[in-house]
Amino acid sequence: MAPAVDKDKANGEPKQRRRPGRVPVSCAECRRLKLRCDRKVPCETCVKRGCSAICPEGALTTGKGNRLAFADADELNKKIERLRNRSTQLEDALRKLQAAVSDDPHPLLQDDSSSPSGSSPEISANGASPDGPGLTQDDEQFLDAFGTLTLGLRGEARFFGQTSRSEYLIHAPERPTRSIIVFPHLSDDIVREANMELDAVCTNQQMGLQLTQKLLPPLSQACHLCEIFLEFGQFVWFPLPRAFLFDDILGAVYRTAQHNECNAATVHATALMFMIFALGTLFDLNLPPYAVEAHEYYLLSRLCLRYAPPAHDTTLLAIQTMIYMSQYLDLSDCEPAHTGSQKAWTQIGTAVKMGHSIGLHVNSARWRLDDEACQKRAFVFWQLFKEDAWLSFGFGRPPCMSLSFIDCDFPKDPEERFTEDGHKEWSFHHWTWQYSKLLHAVMTTAFGAKTPRYHTIMDLDRKIRDFPVPYSLRIRCGQVEDPPPSTARIFQRVMAVAAKEATLLSLHRPYFAHALNEQPGDILRHRFGPSVVATYRSAWRIIEGARDTYRRCPAIAGRIGLVWSQCLAGGIVMCLLVTRAPTSNLAASSLQELDKLCELFEQAAEHCQIASNNLEVVRKLRRQGHEATNKTHAENGSSAITLSELDRLSGKTHLISREQSVLPTCTLTSGTFNPQMVSAPRVDYSSFAPPVPTEYIHPTIMLDMRSFENENTVEELEKEQFNLDFPSNSFPNSQPVPSTLPDLGFDSDFYMAQMGFTGSDTELPHGPPVLDPTWQTFVEQLGF
Repeated sequence: MAPAVDKDKANGEPKQRRRPGRVPVSCAECRRLKLRCDRKVPCETCVKRGCSAICPEGALTTGKGNRLAFADADELNKKIERLRNRSTQLEDALRKLQAAVSDDPHPLLQDDSSSPSGSSPEISANGASPDGPGLTQDDEQFLDAFGTLTLGLRGEARFFGQTSRSEYLIHAPERPTRSIIVFPHLSDDIVREANMELDAVCTNQQMGLQLTQKLLPPLSQACHLCEIFLEFGQFVWFPLPRAFLFDDILGAVYRTAQHNECNAATVHATALMFMIFALGTLFDLNLPPYAVEAHEYYLLSRLCLRYAPPAHDTTLLAIQTMIYMSQYLDLSDCEPAHTGSQKAWTQIGTAVKMGHSIGLHVNSARWRLDDEACQKRAFVFWQLFKEDAWLSFGFGRPPCMSLSFIDCDFPKDPEERFTEDGHKEWSFHHWTWQYSKLLHAVMTTAFGAKTPRYHTIMDLDRKIRDFPVPYSLRIRCGQVEDPPPSTARIFQRVMAVAAKEATLLSLHRPYFAHALNEQPGDILRHRFGPSVVATYRSAWRIIEGARDTYRRCPAIAGRIGLVWSQCLAGGIVMCLLVTRAPTSNLAASSLQELDKLCELFEQAAEHCQIASNNLEVVRKLRRQGHEATNKTHAENGSSAITLSELDRLSGKTHLISREQSVLPTCTLTSGTFNPQMVSAPRVDYSSFAPPVPTEYIHPTIMLDMRSFENENTVEELEKEQFNLDFPSNSFPNSQPVPSTLPDLGFDSDFYMAQMGFTGSDTELPHGPPVLDPTWQTFVEQLGF
């Protein structure tokens, strides 16, 4: 008998049993996920999820719980194999191209087996790997640029970082000297109490009565000093509003002095008033520079704060007073050891902490304060931010603030104006606050512990050059203005230019130093040629701007030490170009700039202590420049070039111990400059291309590079294009590359319009930074 046939099977295939009742109309995957199905085959939901092949009866489950299984695994494996083959072909092509231009392996071809799962490490915004500096082991020898550390016999130490001002590094080996100052109007007890720490409460009531009854200047003199404070506040410091200064500070203090009122508000107002007197006296042209009366007012301000220590009673007036104190210490610093500037950096750090303690970094509107209170807090905060950023930049030390924690809006600009095309134009002080925010980003990106990629440096260069400068703050090159600009406007313009050029100089000089060391015979064709040109041009603009300012206002320029500090840095650049690359097209013009700089310092040394302190240094730079040009060496060892000193002054990690001699001996060594080393015939370095494509280099640099290629046109270029400020629209045919750095919170409409941003962001290509020891790599060889 034949076996019975199973009715549930047809042609050997099991037949699905259907449950009695309603027949499902949605696909199996939509039912499993409880999604709405459009009842098509395949349905729209399965198409979106990439599993259209299993619709309508299939499901992405493995049968073990609810784990998902890959659909079309074979197709995915084939795609992975195609991508792997494509990657191999691209690596082979890149390896051949790299071999044609360099013996070093391309960074994208390095072994990445150390990273998890064999994946390439991500590159952060500063161009470095999150797990390391993003450099090969061979490159680490070029990155010895952590600055100078001095150690005393008693263990005292001091650090000067990569962006330190040149005079700090030059005089770093010198020990601070305690000079005895005779104060004609203050007793020894008052001086001793004023020099004590601010958090120590002063309980001497008799001394407090002297502050308000005997030591206040006559009201006429007080008004005169306030007028000087307001006049120079247009470009040196941020001034208080006139009504607030005369009514709420000066008038209130002189009224309460008659009634002997004493509370935290009146004490802090009196301290602020004395600091206004100190700054006014410092710039009183009827008094000699660095008048002792200015320091007397500074000490009286400190003594007032001790009667209501800011650490215990923190007020806006107290923080404003401490800001002015740090500015006074920096402006009045005229000794070679620069202990005053060191105190200023410490003072502003304390003020920043106090500002944080009362929430100045947070938008005050969050606490529903009235508009006037919000504006006052914002004004004080951005003064704090600017002073902290620039003092930290001058010492090469980390700033005390972090943009990640700042939520304070810029205050309303009382001098704000609009151009003819409707764009908002900042006043000088608001421009400096906006630029300080960019400077902070440059410091944290370019001068951190991890060295960034060269493309990041060029990206920062573009952001600095394209940062909008209001038309009123641009130097009129060769234009006759009617009426002529005021003294305040002259200094506002030169300080705006110097702020950008000083930043560019510090940004590019490590690469400038490496080019000098690696290819002095043809420095402009070095792969870091853009940085060479940028460094030279920034130094030239700084020197020429200072010469023009001193010619117009010698008395005022002689009292601003930052002008001479930046000139000294520019002179070092010019000397290095002459001594290390005398056959370069830039050498002749650099020697002329050294002559002009030496003449400028000799004129200013008569009434400017900062210029007098560094006059011999400038003369030494000029003497060495002429010796290198004449291919002769002086018999005097003081003009010889030593490698160790050059390394120290250009940023290389250096230790100065008091157990050693204070100044290194300047003798001829194997690292001494040899004219024959750079007098060889011109070599074709066409194979050395910039680490970034030329379209990513700013048009200003490209224009200078093309001009400097012709040796005969360099001098004519300097005469015809005395342009201390290249506006961002000077090159209408260029398309600036948008930055890949985080948003810095500028006035976006005006800033983006000035930069000409169009389209989506474009990321610059990566390149391995191969740096010689930075700025201090060559300056120390100048024999200081």
